[in-house]
Amino acid sequence: MLKLRLIVLPICFSLFLLGCGRNRSVVERAVEERALHVANGIEPSTLDPAINTGSSESAILGEIYEPLVERGPDGLTIVPAAAESWEVSADGLTYTFHLRKDRRWSNGDPVTAGDFLQSFRRVVDPRLAAEFAMRASSVVGVPEYLKGELTDPTKLGFSAPDEHTFVITLSAPNVVFIQNLIAYPWVPVHMPTLDATGGRLRDNQAWVKPGIMVTNGRMQLKEWRPNSHLTLAPNPYHPDRDNVWLKSIVFYPIDSLDAEERAYRAGQLHATTSLPADKIENYAKNNDPALHVAPRLGVSCIIFNTERPPFNDARVRRAFSAAIDREALAQAAYKGGFTPAKSISQPGMGGYEPTALIGDGPAEARALLAEAGYPSGKGFPKVTYLYNTADRNRIVAEILQQMWRQGLGVEVELVNQEWKVFLDSRRNRDYAIARSGWFPFANEPTDYFELFLTESSYNDTGWSNARFDELYARALQTTDLAERHSMYREMDEILRDESPAAPLVHNSTVRLVHPSVRNWPNNVMDTRSLSAVYLVGEAP
Repeated sequence: MLKLRLIVLPICFSLFLLGCGRNRSVVERAVEERALHVANGIEPSTLDPAINTGSSESAILGEIYEPLVERGPDGLTIVPAAAESWEVSADGLTYTFHLRKDRRWSNGDPVTAGDFLQSFRRVVDPRLAAEFAMRASSVVGVPEYLKGELTDPTKLGFSAPDEHTFVITLSAPNVVFIQNLIAYPWVPVHMPTLDATGGRLRDNQAWVKPGIMVTNGRMQLKEWRPNSHLTLAPNPYHPDRDNVWLKSIVFYPIDSLDAEERAYRAGQLHATTSLPADKIENYAKNNDPALHVAPRLGVSCIIFNTERPPFNDARVRRAFSAAIDREALAQAAYKGGFTPAKSISQPGMGGYEPTALIGDGPAEARALLAEAGYPSGKGFPKVTYLYNTADRNRIVAEILQQMWRQGLGVEVELVNQEWKVFLDSRRNRDYAIARSGWFPFANEPTDYFELFLTESSYNDTGWSNARFDELYARALQTTDLAERHSMYREMDEILRDESPAAPLVHNSTVRLVHPSVRNWPNNVMDTRSLSAVYLVGEAP
């Protein structure tokens, strides 16, 4: 071996002198370039915070926008952000936010209460059709405004008495309202830029481009090459700019977990979005410091189009749910802390423990399907399962297909679509069964229950239940914890019996983070501030 080294090393050195040496990876160059390179799952569909609904986009939006309040490092504590302080009236109806006077947009303009006022009005403008607009339904006038019964935006419960005071007035108390304000729709957007490009409404997104987009976060958009990469750079006018060590954050849209893992091993990434299930065990066995596994609030599920046969029959929906072996699914497709989900609501969320659990098993599934008129699957129509393109989604789809074939005797055709097309298909209910999931903004089960409200803009199932809607509205106003949890249990029972959706797993965060990265947070909300990250050189 020694002789081989004596021969090879001079050859390598000679090649290096000739200019043929090995190119350094992006990770090896990162410290001197002060650049963080991270995978981001899929190509962003938009960087307009008011109309975004995706988690890959939210990772970017969280860096370039600063809301009134944000989450602390633990992912649960609410701390000041653009607002340095706030008060809530004794009746829980009036929220008064006092804005920091040193905040600036990335073009140098001051951030004012008027910016928040105009931006919040834009989110609830029915012409924008923002999916998250209904999250402001507790605000005075918003329900009527969304229905067109109120047309004057000055009558809404948003006001700016001066440049640094923003007031929100509710029509009824809302126990999760302050947590909702952390979400990306409720950030200010730079209205002069939107107006210059005609971007106030959904059909014009010319303002979300490098060189045009103006934001108020610690970072700003520098470059966006679709299906290649998106680069952020520090906002030179943000008061925390001297505390931002990085000169750039580069996001890569890689929709394959295997490709992400290979890119990490090749030194092209500092962090992956996740990790293939079959790779987790090896990293864990080797005690690799790059492996990060942490609890995460979130649910992965499937939804049914309840407006279209055969899934307009709750017995069919329950049969398809009961036929799923969630333990086997979690082991085969997820691993790394993902847990089988027997309810949409997540155990421990907001101190709540669900008791109305979903049953499973082939016998129950077959009995339900037979009761619906399809014994052993006979006569069952051809149906499809829709999912967006990604390795794990494909694996989950194939496992579900096999479980339904064996447990119910039915064939389900798998259909995959790219992210934007998939979102449109699901929103338009052009599907029979579809992949879904949710990462909550609030640490409360209402964040999941909201997905199934009759008037919810992101209820893609078509399902409606008046009692469920009534319980949800009452729960938001109920400060007594025991009473609120009692309502949650009844809502869980309705979801179990009606099954507009079938929960699969409750989430975990599993990713690779290079040991050279410092200040990478792990918390139950997977809340990150990448602008706080720095690098210490290539770690062992």
